[in-house]
Amino acid sequence: MDDIVLTAEQYEQDVRNVKKEIADMLRLIQRLKAELETLKKQKIVVEKDIEDVEVDEQNALEQARDNIVALEDALRRAKQDMARQVREYQELMNLKLALDIEIATYRKLLEGEEIRMNDHIRHQDY
Repeated sequence: MDDIVLTAEQYEQDVRNVKKEIADMLRLIQRLKAELETLKKQKIVVEKDIEDVEVDEQNALEQARDNIVALEDALRRAKQDMARQVREYQELMNLKLALDIEIATYRKLLEGEEIRMNDHIRHQDY
């Protein structure tokens, strides 16, 4: 009978140990489920952050392309304006040269007339 009592006590101890292990496992499962939920929420946040960064990157890329187009257009206009100014400058230089030649011609005519007048006055004095 002592063997039966000892065996019964052993079984009771085994049952208590198994119940304790089950309780420990249930707590572990609960903790892991909570951790899994936290990780799922973090994953959603990270995916949203990635999506936001991709949208921002796309917007920045489009803005950079727009800026490049605007700068290229401004450069083209500046080159056209510079070419126009060079043509105007060349035209003004040609006009200046023509006027300088005309002035030189009139100066020579005036000098020639002065010489003729001086000669005429000198001849009258004699």
